[in-house]
Amino acid sequence: MLRSATALVALALAAPAFADDWAQPVVDLQQSLAAVGIGLGGGVTGFGQGLAGGDGRYGVPFGGKADVLLGLDGGKLGLWQGFGASAHFEQTFGQSANEQGAGAILPVDTALAFPTLGGTTTDLSVIVTQKFGEVVSVSLGKFNMLDVIGRTPLIGGGGETTFWNIGLAAPVSGVTPPYIVGGIATLNTAPASFTLMVYDPRNAQDSDVIAHPFAQGTTTSLSAKVQTAFFGLTGYQTFRGVVSTAAGFDFDEAPQLLLPSGSAAKLTKQGYLFGSYAVQQFLWADPDNPGKGWGIFAQISASDANPNPIGNTVIVGVGGATPGRPDDRWGVAWCDYLWSGRLRNGLVAFGGGLNDERVLEAYYDAAVAPHIRLGPDAQVVWPGTPAASTALFLGVRGRVAF
Repeated sequence: MLRSATALVALALAAPAFADDWAQPVVDLQQSLAAVGIGLGGGVTGFGQGLAGGDGRYGVPFGGKADVLLGLDGGKLGLWQGFGASAHFEQTFGQSANEQGAGAILPVDTALAFPTLGGTTTDLSVIVTQKFGEVVSVSLGKFNMLDVIGRTPLIGGGGETTFWNIGLAAPVSGVTPPYIVGGIATLNTAPASFTLMVYDPRNAQDSDVIAHPFAQGTTTSLSAKVQTAFFGLTGYQTFRGVVSTAAGFDFDEAPQLLLPSGSAAKLTKQGYLFGSYAVQQFLWADPDNPGKGWGIFAQISASDANPNPIGNTVIVGVGGATPGRPDDRWGVAWCDYLWSGRLRNGLVAFGGGLNDERVLEAYYDAAVAPHIRLGPDAQVVWPGTPAASTALFLGVRGRVAF
């Protein structure tokens, strides 16, 4: 399958450019709407990915995701300057390699994991934003965190344009669910910008979270992103700290579940702590396309590991745009998720276990024509499930977007 995908990409890269943009009528409509303050976009992404080595069910499941994006500019619509609203509707369909039972704990296809893991194939996020000049902005609503993480330089893409595995496409922290209800405030200064997030710690796919926000605690996240210019090349270093008042299962008390009922101690522990450091550093900048290039990226994180099931994570990789093809994306990266030692000890008490999960992934995402992307992906996964064999996943992704 990977050989076929590589051949398809090579054929597309060698094909002559379209003489006319086949989507020009849609682009004209978008431009007309944008002129009056309405932003309209979207796309459909298809995935063919299957288990090619390891334990589980072999085959190539096919699935996809459709996205519709709507944005409103209050100034152009005659309301007031700085006000805006946005909505993101998503619909998944088909099947995915996440269901092939290879023993991997982290989804190998991020885009098809959400909103599916929340028990539904559709979801709608709605946000209202007020900007105060170019320095301060405040947003409230229900956020799709793949949209937020997808803007990270070099590595970001939300599973639809860069890395597929969630360990890289949307690094898991254990303190931020995929959909949140709350607020995000940003302060853009030089040389650092700051982001404050206050949100309900529960997954906002649950309607009760929207109906009764913050009923079970509050999570507060503060991050500082510093822009650098080593050797004249742009880079970013981000420091993040998270505190949550939510309660979770106390891993230290897991053995109490084996005792007769009535003798069990309190099985919950309140409060989560999490911290991370991330860096993205361009090593080559496209002189004809500012903001594009390729470079290295890395992230390390640590938590209290109780009740957070994730103890520490390490991510390192290289990727970005292709010289001579500025709209193409490529990347190679490795991640290691070290689960909470207390969680593992608790599982041992029940005769179970849990290994650290490691992933090595390489992808290429080619802009084969206006609004059309196509590319292969390969992942080697060392599963967290004990006794599971090393797994190999191969896939092809295609996307049409406006």
